[in-house]
Amino acid sequence: MKVSKRFRWEAAHRLPWHEGSCRFMHGHSYRMMVELEGEPTENTPGGSAMLIDFKHVKRIVKPLVDAMDHATIVNASDTELREAIEALESKVYVMPYDSTAENIARHVAESVRDDGASVLRTHGVHTIRVQVWETETCYAEVEREVPEGRSDPASAEEVLAAMR
Repeated sequence: MKVSKRFRWEAAHRLPWHEGSCRFMHGHSYRMMVELEGEPTENTPGGSAMLIDFKHVKRIVKPLVDAMDHATIVNASDTELREAIEALESKVYVMPYDSTAENIARHVAESVRDDGASVLRTHGVHTIRVQVWETETCYAEVEREVPEGRSDPASAEEVLAAMR
């Protein structure tokens, strides 16, 4: 069973090593699809066929999207751009690698996996797929497995309660 939730945000970035126009700072209207795959567990309320409530997906992903929205996404090693953005007192989102669509998708997939592992396991989610659309015609996709571990409904509920 698969469920997907779409997200959108606006952001600027640059790829200083790029041979084309992407070496200059520019912006995108990003679209992202977060897809979760798995089988509902007996922990699903009422034993329904629901994999995971979309509100849980939103609670895991939205803080990351909010942090990137209307920010300049900067590689941590691009100190020149980072310092310029900070000097302008503008919003900056620092990643440990270049802000390509591939790396943004990887970053989101790994953040969802790491930050939401307990909740995802409790609901029977075993695979995360993230598509990041940089333009209307171009996207990158990354897939990550949710690490196996004890599915503890009590701790998952604590995580969800803390996210409310």
